[in-house]
Amino acid sequence: MTIRTGRRGVAVALGGVLAAGALAACSSDPTQKDSGGDAGVLNMYLYQKPKTFSPLAPNNGPDQLVMSFVFDSLYGSDASYALKPHLAAAAPEVSDDAKTITLKLKPGLKWSDGQPLTSKDVVYTYTALADPATGSAQAGKFAAVTGAKALADGKADSLAGLTAPDPNTVKITTSRPAAGLPGLIGNTPILPEHVLGKVPAKGLGDNGFFTKPTVGSGAFAFVDYKTDQYVELKANPHFREPVSIKKVYLKPVTSDVATAQLRTGEMDLTQVSPTDLPTVKGMDGVKVVSAESPGYTRIAVNQSQGRFKDARVRQALLTAIDRKGLVDKVLGGAGKVVNTSFHGDAATSAANPYAYDPAKAKSLLAAAGWDASKPVTLSWIPGQRDRDTAVTVIQSQLKAVGVEVKLKQVQADELLSSYEDKSYDLALFGGGNYATEPSTVATIDACDQAYPAGGNISRFCDPKLDELLSKADAIADPAQRKSLFQQAAKIENAQVPYLWLYNPDAVWAHRTGLSGFEPSGLPTNEVGTWDFAKWKLS
Repeated sequence: MTIRTGRRGVAVALGGVLAAGALAACSSDPTQKDSGGDAGVLNMYLYQKPKTFSPLAPNNGPDQLVMSFVFDSLYGSDASYALKPHLAAAAPEVSDDAKTITLKLKPGLKWSDGQPLTSKDVVYTYTALADPATGSAQAGKFAAVTGAKALADGKADSLAGLTAPDPNTVKITTSRPAAGLPGLIGNTPILPEHVLGKVPAKGLGDNGFFTKPTVGSGAFAFVDYKTDQYVELKANPHFREPVSIKKVYLKPVTSDVATAQLRTGEMDLTQVSPTDLPTVKGMDGVKVVSAESPGYTRIAVNQSQGRFKDARVRQALLTAIDRKGLVDKVLGGAGKVVNTSFHGDAATSAANPYAYDPAKAKSLLAAAGWDASKPVTLSWIPGQRDRDTAVTVIQSQLKAVGVEVKLKQVQADELLSSYEDKSYDLALFGGGNYATEPSTVATIDACDQAYPAGGNISRFCDPKLDELLSKADAIADPAQRKSLFQQAAKIENAQVPYLWLYNPDAVWAHRTGLSGFEPSGLPTNEVGTWDFAKWKLS
């Protein structure tokens, strides 16, 4: 799971014309450059200031975007969201019983400080991620690995099922079939054992390394983070391929400021709000590209509250929202409505489309005994204009069926804390990749994945859904897995653990001097999505 967030800007765009405030906001940026550009420096939009650069932490989009530059993973995903080798030499080898997985690394890999990157680093990283004592929010992903429970209970200091037979081989054995494990953990950033290996496991996630990760294996090395201004990176001379761009500045600004800077040449690469798309298309020296996302924007419904436990209430809330209208008007048609967390073929059995029907929503709420006297708070992190607009539309539409909604702007720390202490009512967020490995849906739906142990923010629980996902994980045959995922999607569609809003296209714009950039629908939460070595500036 991943949380996509943003910050409210001081400028707005009206009628396709950017307000002067956005342009003025650019002038104090120390990374700014004139429209002539700089062949060695890339300025890129970062939609919110990051918190920490640690794969142990709960998934947070801006953090993961930075990490994708600094750390590499065994696998990323290609344009069709299939597993693509990065540090790995080839696709994972999975035994017929799906209980033994062999991962091979490319030979001659190095860290940014020139030290060898070997299977020991992978074993170290996966052990740290599987150990709750480190502060890892990812431990649930490793539950199937032999010895995971002993490690979690403090009865072992290593994972019995995780070994490194030689410097380029990692072998994983599991206590139950786990065919989906490579897709679940393969995109995790690998950490340097020679830097962190002597740090005690307890509280590892709080180590200062994760505020300044100067040793990595990604295409770029970390230089500095000037809070609220930029993250500075430089080309990694030891990356497995030559990197032509010398420096990258990731700039946490609002979307309107980023668009203004794109016009002046101070920004080379940015995501574009649908509101700004006509303006951007009219800019000289700018190219617009897009990609369909396998994640989606949704609203978590806090089912630790009794009033949200009845599935009819959640069905009513979903039916009360004109989601197609949001896609058409808020996204300008650049997206689609979704009715399950599953993607592609697995989603075909999600039979109920939950079409906009206020009368039906009222009926469902009445049948469920909804108490209209108690208001509901909808929290979100502002700054991305589709979401800023969507919440006001949703507020109005829910009010029309008898649900009084109060809007609450929050920042990432507050939102994550509310997930943990279960104090929120509704929370709008987005992202995720549920296409590469469908069993990833378990991390946001499964009973044992309640936040912060996993990504189940809604604290939804359906044992039948868990059983189907476990069965799918126990089978290596793709056709059989597909059938089980389709059954799981049918149950999830009926139970509505989240209010699925829309799958937005990721629309990118870049100066024409940038070449080699391929748009991804996963800009913020998929380590290894982009081939940075192919990027060039002229």
